[in-house]
Amino acid sequence: MIKNENIICISSADWDNPYWTNQQHIMSRLARQNKVLYIESMGLRRPVLQSKDIKRIGRRLKRFLQGPIKINDNLYIYSPIVLPFYKFGLVRWLNHRIMIAALRQLAKKLAMPAPVLWSYIPNAVYFKGKLGEKLLVYHCVDEIAANPLIPGNVILDMEKGLLAAADITLVTSPELYTTKKPLAREIHYLPNVADVEHILKVQDPDLQIPADLAGIVHPVLGFIGAVSNYKLDFTLLKTIAYERPAWSIVLIGAAGEGEKAAAITQLREMPNIHILGGRPYEKLPNYLKGFDVCLLPNKLNEYTRKMFPMKFFEYLASGRPVVSTTLSSLQEFKEYFYQADSSAEFIRNIELALAEDASIGEKRIALAKKYSWTSRMEEISLLLEEKLKQVIR
Repeated sequence: MIKNENIICISSADWDNPYWTNQQHIMSRLARQNKVLYIESMGLRRPVLQSKDIKRIGRRLKRFLQGPIKINDNLYIYSPIVLPFYKFGLVRWLNHRIMIAALRQLAKKLAMPAPVLWSYIPNAVYFKGKLGEKLLVYHCVDEIAANPLIPGNVILDMEKGLLAAADITLVTSPELYTTKKPLAREIHYLPNVADVEHILKVQDPDLQIPADLAGIVHPVLGFIGAVSNYKLDFTLLKTIAYERPAWSIVLIGAAGEGEKAAAITQLREMPNIHILGGRPYEKLPNYLKGFDVCLLPNKLNEYTRKMFPMKFFEYLASGRPVVSTTLSSLQEFKEYFYQADSSAEFIRNIELALAEDASIGEKRIALAKKYSWTSRMEEISLLLEEKLKQVIR
């Protein structure tokens, strides 16, 4: 495992987001033997005037005034204040100048010379060479430019520069690999994995199903993740709820992030769709234990075609059957889940999932164990160690 390095992570997610992504998982593990400064989301999406965003702005301002927050001896969190209108060149220039000054000051304050600069967003192209970094890593986990809430052309231009500048690029889906490879100096495909040890707690007979889920009528069809209109097929969910009123659909995660409330209202109108909101990551096994079937009801668009849903191996590790729309990134694992191209087929597959033999779950768990954070961190460390040796030479 890589150790004794200083790592500055430019993230796209707040540290305390209830649903952890690659960023929190990887940085928390790297911080066991390295010093890590985690920079929270720089607010690439346009703001929406709603109570959720207003509260978030207030929280970010409070955290900004606190300065770097110490999580443990090796991990620090910093919440920058930036202007959220990235489509304007002057705003981008100002934000990046402020961030460079802030990162330099933080690196000095925390004694982090010659860091590894590790970014999940293309903005890091502007930081290259400004922090005395020994290595620049671009970890591309989504087609960010396809997010309708973000200025796509601006992001694509920044990303082209970062792919050419980064010492190493990591991608999480075959589609991202195909599209980024021609532009990257060095690129590696590493699909998303799961905290298998954590999810396996589902098998504990003493693990309690949370009260807000325990009272919901079975069968429970569950989804965990961002409940966003551009990611999830709301029409599909409504059709399932309408066609099978005896089924309960449970959605756990932040609802309508960056979207107007009307986008979520259509789901709330269905009596058998239950939107519970975000829940702590440590409670994820408790909720999965209460699911009869796990859902991946994604829309098929430019964003979802290139993503590898992180929850896929988490679902498999629970042993629960998984029903998904046809996502190209999952095709190498198609024998482990049900997939559908229409709402009628999706419903039929849920019926098959509900009727399957419980022993099939062991096959899913066995696969998930091969895609754990333990094995993934070893792969990442080997790549970085080799790259660092080249830098030292």
